[in-house]
Amino acid sequence: MTINIDDLSVAELEKLIKQAERKLEKKRREAVKNAQAEIEKIAKDLGVSVEDLLDEKTTGRKKVARKATRKKTKAAVRKPAKIKYRNPADSSQTWTGRGKRPVWLREALEKGGKLEDYEV
Repeated sequence: MTINIDDLSVAELEKLIKQAERKLEKKRREAVKNAQAEIEKIAKDLGVSVEDLLDEKTTGRKKVARKATRKKTKAAVRKPAKIKYRNPADSSQTWTGRGKRPVWLREALEKGGKLEDYEV
């Protein structure tokens, strides 16, 4: 079915849009109703309630929150990692032990130093 909308007036287009929106909402409600009926049938066939069927403890799956009830959470703020190593020649040069070793530590280790010598 194809509708030629090129010849429609603004008022006719707005009316068509409203009709389409109503029809879309009706079809969505019907789809949800059919899905609910299907879920109820499956639960009945299994001999459990719908709540038990959807319960994360029995299914091993986490429940998905609905958009309307989903709360926004703040991103976790990480604390900086503790300093594990410090340059004895310059105390402002430190390393947490994460990531690449800093140049000052690599050079010190190449000269025969031990990592334990630089621990805080």
